[in-house]
Amino acid sequence: MFRRTTVLAAIGGVMLTATLAGPVSAAKPTKPPVSDPPSERPLTPDEQAAADRKVAASDAYLASIETSGADLAPLSCPTPTATGPQATTTGACSVPQGYLAVEARDQIKGTYCGPATGQVIANYSWAMGTGANKYTQGVIAGWMKTDVNGSTNAPDLEAGLEAATNGSPRRPAGWDWVVFDLRDRDNDGATGDELQGYVRSNVSSSKMPLAIPVKPHDPASNYYLVSWPKAVKSVGHWIAAYGWYGNWTGTTFSRIYYTDSSKDEGGSTGKFWDPTRDIAALVAEHTKRIVW
Repeated sequence: MFRRTTVLAAIGGVMLTATLAGPVSAAKPTKPPVSDPPSERPLTPDEQAAADRKVAASDAYLASIETSGADLAPLSCPTPTATGPQATTTGACSVPQGYLAVEARDQIKGTYCGPATGQVIANYSWAMGTGANKYTQGVIAGWMKTDVNGSTNAPDLEAGLEAATNGSPRRPAGWDWVVFDLRDRDNDGATGDELQGYVRSNVSSSKMPLAIPVKPHDPASNYYLVSWPKAVKSVGHWIAAYGWYGNWTGTTFSRIYYTDSSKDEGGSTGKFWDPTRDIAALVAEHTKRIVW
């Protein structure tokens, strides 16, 4: 999934073990190139209804944050409340953000980025200690039908996450993993604002990670994950989103933090971040779906 065209990763990925890294700055267009997404089955009416309920809950949470004025605190930070030597500032001098305590896992096979992502999420959900795994990637791959299909599609990954987190202490009561088709709901020409909101509500309200499928660094694309610095032809790749930074502005200001698993498949393994705008473009180049 990057410049090295001899490497093919089937909805699996890899990253070089690294400290938390950010993207390499590069001039990028405002819209991703058009490409045909891999074929995945449409959602059933029940699945779509479940996804719509989760979106409604996310919208309600984000509306409550907006109403509270919490997002406006950074704007008031430099504003003095008085003049002269007694001047003080109001509000919190920090950008809105939120993160979960996760550990990256390296995928054990070229097609296991889905199971590796599931392992990261399961370990978090079960509050596993450093270096410990609740389930092996092989067990999770069985739930996700990865070996049967040679890859992991979104509905099967969702089923695997249901099994891998069932009964876990950090899974909220009544939680339901859903597949959702990421779309421009407000018709502003972008999906990054929607994606930032979903990640924010999952991480900061529900305290749960998300699974995001992308084309990590297609040679024909102007977007790529910082964890995949070299272009490689790929059928797709899963990452686990565990954090967010900043409000959506349509620029590269807002970020999504994620784990990658692909250090033996052309990418890197570790914890990284990229602008939400870029990750939304990579989702659009792939299945246009998320699992959350």
